[in-house]
Amino acid sequence: MLKVDLYLNQMDLRRYWPESATIPWEDFLIQIKAGQARLEDYTFLTHRQIQAFKLMLEAEQYLPSIPPATAPQPMEGCLFLINEPDENSLVIVSGNSRLTFEILATVWAQGTTPVYLLLVDCLGNTVDMAVVYGDFTAKRLQQAVERSGLEDKIAHRHMIVPGVTAYLADDFIIATDWEVEVGPICAAELPSFLGERWIF
Repeated sequence: MLKVDLYLNQMDLRRYWPESATIPWEDFLIQIKAGQARLEDYTFLTHRQIQAFKLMLEAEQYLPSIPPATAPQPMEGCLFLINEPDENSLVIVSGNSRLTFEILATVWAQGTTPVYLLLVDCLGNTVDMAVVYGDFTAKRLQQAVERSGLEDKIAHRHMIVPGVTAYLADDFIIATDWEVEVGPICAAELPSFLGERWIF
C-alpha cells in the first residue's frame, strides 16, 4: 500500500553526531544497521542522545502509517496546548492537516516536552502540499498568531517553523515580528533538533 512521504530519508542524523564520538559516523551507522551494536554500547552517547537517535532510527516503527490523502483533512482550532505549557514553553508551528497533527502528536508522545502547537490554516493540506499550493503564507501565519491569543500566554516571541517553509522564514519574521527558527523537514528529527529543550 502507498503511504504518505514522512521524509524519513531526509533526516540529517549526522548533524547530531557528538564531537566526543570515538568512531566516525559512517562506521557507527554501518554497525547499527547491521545489528552489530546497540546504541547503548556507545559510551560517549548521553542518555538523551541515545533516546533521540533511537527515535530517528526507529521512526518507521512508531510513526502512524498514513495512506495518501485524497482530500485535505482540516483540523478545527489553531492552538493546541500539549504537556501543560507555560509562558516559557516552545512554540512549534505546523499546518492544520489532521494527518500532520497525528504525526506530531505521535512524536510528542515520546517525551514530556511542554509545547504550544500553533496550526496555520492551510485548508487542511499537509505542510509540504500547502507550500506547493501556496497555502502556507506569512499572512496566514500572522492570522494564526492573532487568532490563537498566543502572545498573551507566553513571555517570548520565538517560534519554530517546519523545514519545508525555510524559504519563507524572512517573510514570517516581517509578518509576525517574531524570531523564527527553521526546524527539520521530518518530525521524527525534532527531539534531536531540540536537544536540551526536549524532555524525555
